Amino acid sequence: MRELLESVGADLRHAARSFRSQPGFAVVAIATLALGIGATTSVFSAVDGALLRPLPYANADRIVHVGEQAVTKSGRGSTTSFDNFDDWRKRSTSFAAIGIVSSATPTLTGHGDAARVPSAQVSAGMFDVFGIHMHLGRPIVDADNERGAAPVTVLAYELWKTRFGGDPSIVGQSILLNSVPVRVVGILPPGFSGPERLDRSLWGNFIPSTADGRGGRSKEVYALLRRGVSPAQAQREMTRIAADLATAYPKDNKDETVVVDPLSERAVADVKRPLYTLLGASFFVLLIACANLSNLLLARGTARSREIAVRSALGAGRARIARQLLTESLLLAGLGAVVGVGIAAAAIRALVVVGPTLFATRPPEMSPLVLGGSVAVSCATVLLFGLLPALRVAPRDPQMALRNASTRVVGGGRSLRAALAVAQLSLAVVLLSASTLVVKSFVRVLDVDPGIVRENLLTLSLTLPSAKYDSVKSTVFLQELAVRVKALPDVKDVAVTSLVPFGGSFDRVNISQFAGEPDRIGANRAVADRYVVSPSYFQTMGVRLVKGRLIDATDRVESPTTCVVDEVFAQRTFGGQNAIGRQLRIPGPSRTDYATIVGVVGHVKTYGLDVESPGQIYLSNEQFPGRAMSVVVRTIADPMRVAPAITRLVHEIDPDQPVSNVATMNDLMSELLRGRRFILILLVSFAVVAVTLAAIGLYGVIAYGVSQRRRELGVRLALGAQRLQIARMVIAEGARIAIVGALLGTFASAGAGRLLGSFLFEVKPLDAAVYSVVVASLMGIAILACVVPAHRATTVDAAEVLRGD
Repeated sequence: MRELLESVGADLRHAARSFRSQPGFAVVAIATLALGIGATTSVFSAVDGALLRPLPYANADRIVHVGEQAVTKSGRGSTTSFDNFDDWRKRSTSFAAIGIVSSATPTLTGHGDAARVPSAQVSAGMFDVFGIHMHLGRPIVDADNERGAAPVTVLAYELWKTRFGGDPSIVGQSILLNSVPVRVVGILPPGFSGPERLDRSLWGNFIPSTADGRGGRSKEVYALLRRGVSPAQAQREMTRIAADLATAYPKDNKDETVVVDPLSERAVADVKRPLYTLLGASFFVLLIACANLSNLLLARGTARSREIAVRSALGAGRARIARQLLTESLLLAGLGAVVGVGIAAAAIRALVVVGPTLFATRPPEMSPLVLGGSVAVSCATVLLFGLLPALRVAPRDPQMALRNASTRVVGGGRSLRAALAVAQLSLAVVLLSASTLVVKSFVRVLDVDPGIVRENLLTLSLTLPSAKYDSVKSTVFLQELAVRVKALPDVKDVAVTSLVPFGGSFDRVNISQFAGEPDRIGANRAVADRYVVSPSYFQTMGVRLVKGRLIDATDRVESPTTCVVDEVFAQRTFGGQNAIGRQLRIPGPSRTDYATIVGVVGHVKTYGLDVESPGQIYLSNEQFPGRAMSVVVRTIADPMRVAPAITRLVHEIDPDQPVSNVATMNDLMSELLRGRRFILILLVSFAVVAVTLAAIGLYGVIAYGVSQRRRELGVRLALGAQRLQIARMVIAEGARIAIVGALLGTFASAGAGRLLGSFLFEVKPLDAAVYSVVVASLMGIAILACVVPAHRATTVDAAEVLRGD
């Protein structure tokens, strides 16, 4: 055993010396292996964490989201109203439990500084849907959801620990939310995080309101399927119930259906295709890395024919030579794996930063299985292509090998290396084409007119508690704050609004009543996002006036109700007719008279530059006063510089009023492009790595070919060949490999482009300009990779080569 260990130690030392003597080979081989392992491991870790890992809920495979959707549309279900939810609960038999949730952001005071806390108002069934076992206290029960019930809440474990110090006596006590005492009845279990609107720090009791009506679709519904009931069975039942409700309530439910979405699919719907696409891209990088490594090892194994012949002549048997080569391969694989794991760990941290918001709750983790798979593939490549080529040249007749070592060239290896180079280049074309399509699409998105002027625009949110502010006091507060903010040195304009474009919130209304015409029902209803704004809003945001006038100081409480609509609403609702002067009834309890349209403004792409938005209706904040409002400020310089001063002004008016969601408009718009930017960054990174590795591979093939053809090149030069002809011959060989790789890659890219269709914006998957640029770029890179070997070929000394013969 001791002799074996000493022998292995000697082999390791010899391998280390061998790598030190050829540092270029060692560095390129280790880097190639590490990049392949790092890329594949990091992306597969993201796929494992987001898509393959089960949801952290009891009976997660039976939880579904139940939402409404127009019968003419497809896709995921959206929101619903309490009245429809109540009918679903009474009529359906597919669900073991069902719950409804709405959301708010109340102000918490009395325990530290005032702060706005995200809150979900839920029905009792939600605890059964998610199988929640309370850490302390009790859940919300049916009695808490009855009209007139006292407000209660349960705290998220993390909020309980940070805000209340983990004090168990808080259960049973009251806390102040919007200056209203709310009794704490329980603490949610540690680590629990619900999906979408349920990912909140507080869960309060949902109490139905008659003001919403059946058309007030602003709530989410989740349900737990009964055992033995499939999502398809539940879908059939809910489709039938939706049809019955559409017949019974045509005004609100005509042309509406119900969609049952398994939560396991809904939670990852936005990232599933992007992540699998990126996984395929990372697998391409791994294949390119393996092909590159194979080329390096094939060339090195062939070049070591003389060394192996000498070792054999000195008495080393084929088994001894194989063990030495195996030791070198294992050392190379180990070093590459260590560096690759480091790259993967760093990449995973970067993925959390630039990746989709899902990574915040389901972050990528380096699974041993994932890491083992990537390392195993790469190590197999090292062993296969590092050991076999050398064994092929290991001689059975040492004396014959020594006589022929100086002139012998192993046949067959050259064509294999060329094939590997072609494979690398074709795979690189696929990745380069995909990344170029995504880049072009991203540029097109950025060219979209958002409908506002985004530069130097600050937004922040306020929620004035109803216990302190009625409609009059809230309007006075906001007016006073606007006057004080406008007086700040770096402020150009200021306004208040109920919604901030690109802020992720919406207040969508269905409008069915228009003066002088029958009520519109079903798909004929007008749909719009409702904005309640101050008169200065349009100037502050840079929304252009198209026709008529804007909301102004004459639109007061005692004045007739007026509104401004955007071009999209006017066109969809009135066609080519003039919208000015038309009257419509705005849903909501504030005012019940008809609102007269006094102006038309430009459309704002409020959900994102690459997302279709419904029309917009703008109302005066004096006629429709609200307490949950945002302040938008146009500044002369950096908007964030004035944020502390605005917060100070708010606290001067009301010390208990927190300021939240402070952000620039550029930040909000950038966040909506997070998904596209994530795909772009990774695809471009993979493409750069792939092209670099492919260029290195092509360089290696041509350089090795030149070294093996020194005698031939010397003879050609001796017979009168011009050095320029030699250079052209070498470059032509590389160009032929590149052309074949480019053609094969272009055909493969056509299929890959179709898979990218859902990620592209105003760009066709088969974009001839993109493929032309990619092929031209690749050919240029390929020629550059051949320049150095071609130069070396022209410097061959014919006399020296012939003397060596």
